[in-house]
Amino acid sequence: MSNLIDSGWAAWLPFELIETLESRGGGSAVRRELRRRLERGPDESDRERWERFQLVCPSRIDLPASAEGLSEQGALALLDQLGLLDSAPEPVELVLTDLGDIGAPAADMPSLEARFGGGKVGRNDPCPCGSGQKFKRCHGR
Repeated sequence: MSNLIDSGWAAWLPFELIETLESRGGGSAVRRELRRRLERGPDESDRERWERFQLVCPSRIDLPASAEGLSEQGALALLDQLGLLDSAPEPVELVLTDLGDIGAPAADMPSLEARFGGGKVGRNDPCPCGSGQKFKRCHGR
C-alpha cells in the first residue's frame, strides 16, 4: 500500500477500495471477508467518505453514485482505472471543486483546503501533487 500513500490517494479513497487493494495480497480468507464486507454494504461513515471521494475522483473514472452493490470485480476495476494496480502508478492530480456549503466534514476526512504534506510550498520545492516537478513549473503558475 506504499504506492497508494505516495500517490496521495490514501486520505481520499473510500474504505471499500482501500480494503480491496489490501486484500489482493491476502489469501482466500481475506478475500472472502472482503466479499462479505461488500455484500453488507456501506455504513454511514462509508457513505460520507464515498461522497467526499466523488469530489476529487478524476472525470475519466466511471464512479458509481454510491458503494451500494459494489462487487470485488467492480472495486478492482475502479482501482485499475485509477492506476493503483500497476507496480508504478502514475501521479494523479486531485482537483477540488467548490460546491458551496457541503456541510461539516467528517472527523476522519481531510479538509478541502488542506494541502498534502501541509505547510506552505516554496516555489523551488517539489510540487505536492507528486509530479516530481518543481512547484513553480507545475501548480505554482
